[in-house]
Amino acid sequence: MHDEPAGARKEKVCQEQECEEQWSQLEQGVRDCCTTFVYCPFCANEMVTRCSVCGETVSDIDFQFCPWCGVKFDQ
Repeated sequence: MHDEPAGARKEKVCQEQECEEQWSQLEQGVRDCCTTFVYCPFCANEMVTRCSVCGETVSDIDFQFCPWCGVKFDQ
């Protein structure tokens, strides 16, 4: 039988590469609490929502599937 691929997650991230290291140093529980942030606490740039599978920006958080790679988002 064909296995169903794992679903994707919508991840809220900062687009600045300099912030990536600072975000990676935060504990997962803290990062989970940051999903509602509008602006990055490290650089003040606006946060974006990305697909966890392909990394592309998702413009509508209500999408059920990634418009770039087609993977279904976990709810």
